[in-house]
Order: sequence, then structure tokens, then C-alpha cells
Amino acid sequence: MAGDLPNLSSSTISQWPPPNPINPIRRDWFPAYSITLAVAATIILCMRMWSQLKRSSLGLGVDDYFACTAWFFAILFTVACLMGTERYGFDRHIWDVPPFLYGRAALMQWLTEGAFLVSTSLTKLSVLCFYRRLEVPCTIALKLTLQCCMGFTVCYTLGCLLTQILLCSPTSAYWSVPNPAKCTNENIYYPIQGSLATFSTLYTIMVPALALSNMSLSKFQRTGLNVITTLSLGVLGAGIARAVFLYRLVDSANGDATWNGFNVFVWSQLECQFALVCASIPFLQRFSTHYPTASITIYADGMEKNDSVISRVSSSLSGPIKRLSTARNSARRAEVSRPRPQATTIPEWEFETLEPPQRQATASPVDEISYDRYVLGQFGPPAPPKDSRHMFDQYRRERHGQLV
Repeated sequence: MAGDLPNLSSSTISQWPPPNPINPIRRDWFPAYSITLAVAATIILCMRMWSQLKRSSLGLGVDDYFACTAWFFAILFTVACLMGTERYGFDRHIWDVPPFLYGRAALMQWLTEGAFLVSTSLTKLSVLCFYRRLEVPCTIALKLTLQCCMGFTVCYTLGCLLTQILLCSPTSAYWSVPNPAKCTNENIYYPIQGSLATFSTLYTIMVPALALSNMSLSKFQRTGLNVITTLSLGVLGAGIARAVFLYRLVDSANGDATWNGFNVFVWSQLECQFALVCASIPFLQRFSTHYPTASITIYADGMEKNDSVISRVSSSLSGPIKRLSTARNSARRAEVSRPRPQATTIPEWEFETLEPPQRQATASPVDEISYDRYVLGQFGPPAPPKDSRHMFDQYRRERHGQLV
């Protein structure tokens, strides 16, 4: 059997109903569905890049380059899915597909798996790199957590890619149908891959959301955070559905790989493109009239400040504060424009009524009597005369015979 056409054996083929190549049951809505998602993701990503280039002081960051690369692989994934459904029979049951297309169908399935893994992993790294630059409470602990999440994302992606390459020996055995090949049982690999992808989507959503929930945000930013988290749960739901259909793909008893693979395409396309949309929406807040003048503090490569938000996710000025400052400025301008009151002359007699009565400094009779009694010695020894020069002159004449 081929690697990406599981349970395809002679006994399984013998149980199929007769083919209907003229009027088969088809699901022809996939092109419109996938192109719509791809165009929406492309438009929002372009708006993000424009916002970063024109309205950010630092321009593009590492997270933006991750997002652009993820978009490139998402487009490859979409093209491979469209080729698989339109040319190689993934829009119908496998017994209605000509046998000579089995090999190409298996190759398209293998290519879509690789492109999907790379695209979604780069999108998750873009989100984690963006929130890693935020200055939030417990910054060191948060950055360590984000680094662990990024490391796990890289490790599981590389592990899944290597497993996909080495699952069959040689690798071309994936699309060698019906040539016998030595391939490891996919009943273990696909459920593990889907579970790891779902788990990585979960922590990519929850870790930044929990970190930003403790920050001081404006009402506009808080509402945007709740909306983005809710939309991201849709990505998580698509990842869970993809994991379920991957298990059904390898566990199908009738070997209908194209019909079951179509369901994997549908949910993988939704998860891949919608993840890019959710990763780019926070950057679109700069186009809103409610965008605060002072945004969340961001560091480029962990050091320099940036004026962007998302809002990301740190504290910022809210719209009401901005309106309050505008109201104050308008009030000041109104005061300046008002005519100043005319100066009036106040008569001098108005001040005379306000002046306290002035008292003349006169000596108290009690003070004069007390000083006279002190001089007479009634309060102790008599006070020395105010001028003692004549006393010293008399002393010198009597004692020393000096003439003064």
C-alpha cells in the first residue's frame, strides 16, 4: 500500500462498489471555499504589513517575517489541495477515481501535509515572537514560558517532518501505487501528529491571553483581546476536527482515502488560513479611530521600544482619556478666545475703611514706676549709674594721685 493511501489492499478493493466514472458523487464547493479563505488571509496579512511599515517606528520584526513565510506555505498548501480535488479525485470516492491517478493523489496528500505543518508552525512562532516582545507583569517568567512553547513547536514540527520523510523506505514509496513498499503503520503517527498540533494551538492561544488579561488595557483593547481569543478558539476547534478526520483516514476499513482525505483538506484549510487571520488582526487596531495614543510597550528583539500594540497585548491611554485631554484643550482655547474684563478704578476711600486703626507707642506708667523702684534698690542691690565715668575718675585721684 502507499503511505498516504492507507488500507489500500487487494482485499479492500474487492469490497468496493462498482465505479461510476460518468456521474460520480462529487463535492465541488471546495475551490470557492479555499480561495475565499486564502484571499481573506492575504488581505489581512497585507494590511498588517502596511501597518508595520507605515505606522510603526521600527518597521517589520521577526514575527512579521515568520507570518510572511507562513503565508507562502499556506498558499502552497491551498494550491496542492486544489490540484488534489480538481485533478486527482479527492472530491469523490476512491472507487470513482481512475487507478492511474492513485499515485498522483498520494503525492498531493503528502505535499499538503508538509506544507500544512510548516505553515501552521510558522504562524504559531509568529504569535509567540510577537508576545515575547511585550513588557508585561512577570516578564522574565512569561518570556521563559514563551521560549519553552517556541522550542516545543520547533521540535514537534521537525519531528513530524522527519517522520513523514522516513515513514516509508524509500520516501517515494508514499506515492508508489500499487507497488509494495515498506511503510510503518500510520495508525500511530497520524493521531499523534494531530494531537501535538492541537496542543500547540492551545498553548499558543492561552499563554498570551492569560498574560494580557492581567494588564491595564483600555476598553477598546480589552474588547479586541476577547474577540481575538474567541476567534482563535475557532482555530483550535478546526485543529481538533482535523485530528479526528486524520484518525478516520487511517482507521477506515474501506480504504476510501480520497473521500476521507477531502475532510482533512477542509479542516486543515480552515485552520491554516484562519490562524494567519487571527495572528494579523491585532495589528489592524491602528486603523481604528479608537486606537490609543500611547500603546502597549513593545521591545524590538527584547530591548528597544516600539509604538505598536495588539494588541499583541502593558498599560496604555484609553479613548476616554484621549477625549478628556481634547476637552481640556478645547476649554483652554475657549478661555483664550473670551474677551478679558475691563479694568475698574477703585477709589482711595475704599482702602481707608480696610486699614486698621494705628496706635501711638506710649510708655506705660506701670513700667516707669517699676524702673524707678529698681533704681532705688527696692528689688535688690542698687543698680549702677548709667554713666560711671566720674566714679572711676574719683578712684584714680584718691588712690593713685592722678590728675584727671
